[in-house]
Amino acid sequence: MPHIKNTYRYKNIVEVERVHSGRYGKKLERSGRKLPTPEEMKKINERNAVKRLRRKIYANFEPEDLWITHTYRRESRPAPDEARRELSRYFNRLRMAYRKEGQELRYIVVTEYMNKSIHHHLILNDLPDGSGAKLASRLWKNGGTHCQYLYEDGQYEMLASYLIKETGKNFGRPGNSAKCRYSCSRNLIEPKKETRILKRDDWPEDPRIPKGFYLDKQTLFNGINKLGYRYQYYRMIRLKPKQKGKGCVDKRGKSQDKQKRNAGPEAHGPQTDRGKAPGSL
Repeated sequence: MPHIKNTYRYKNIVEVERVHSGRYGKKLERSGRKLPTPEEMKKINERNAVKRLRRKIYANFEPEDLWITHTYRRESRPAPDEARRELSRYFNRLRMAYRKEGQELRYIVVTEYMNKSIHHHLILNDLPDGSGAKLASRLWKNGGTHCQYLYEDGQYEMLASYLIKETGKNFGRPGNSAKCRYSCSRNLIEPKKETRILKRDDWPEDPRIPKGFYLDKQTLFNGINKLGYRYQYYRMIRLKPKQKGKGCVDKRGKSQDKQKRNAGPEAHGPQTDRGKAPGSL
């Protein structure tokens, strides 16, 4: 029987999913597995949210675009509704400044306020001359700014997971005005999926990798999905992607060392008032 192959192509990344469905494959036994519990469904929904966000980052941003955290002064921290309005005013200023540079602003933003002081995480496209970090910092009038660049190797899995978990307690909370996990500018493109129906009913557990790419072995998964169908996922990375090689700044205008940009995921956490990054991705 045939099976479905879904492929997502980005600049330096290719994601592949293979699955048998009820129409194009035979359902496998799941040893009497029951329907997922509410807690299991919560985890499934969270994993799917991470997957969608990761693909949106891949499709719209590049390594060394901006990863920014904006905080508020201790004495003037707003309620979530007022913070949302302030964020809207900030994006209006930033959008106008980008237009003056002949560029269109693209962003993804997450607001967190349950476990820490209210703050915003932003992913922004940088300006061609690398001045987007200074501009974003200068236009934020409410407190501190911490900036780094997106991972140079383009792996956004941990970043997407971190952002989704940041809002895990905010999202769906009774009375919460935010009805989505994150917000995006309207000009972001949706990741395109190439779907093929292949005649053969099987595939190798070790996928064939085309010339010019290598397999990210940590992403390779062979198993059975929640519906009882055989499933495979893996990610391929283009060899030697081009690098920009530029620096980033914090609120004081100091350049960040290149080694900082290559630091582990804990470097991407929000900063406290003392400038330390609590927790890790």
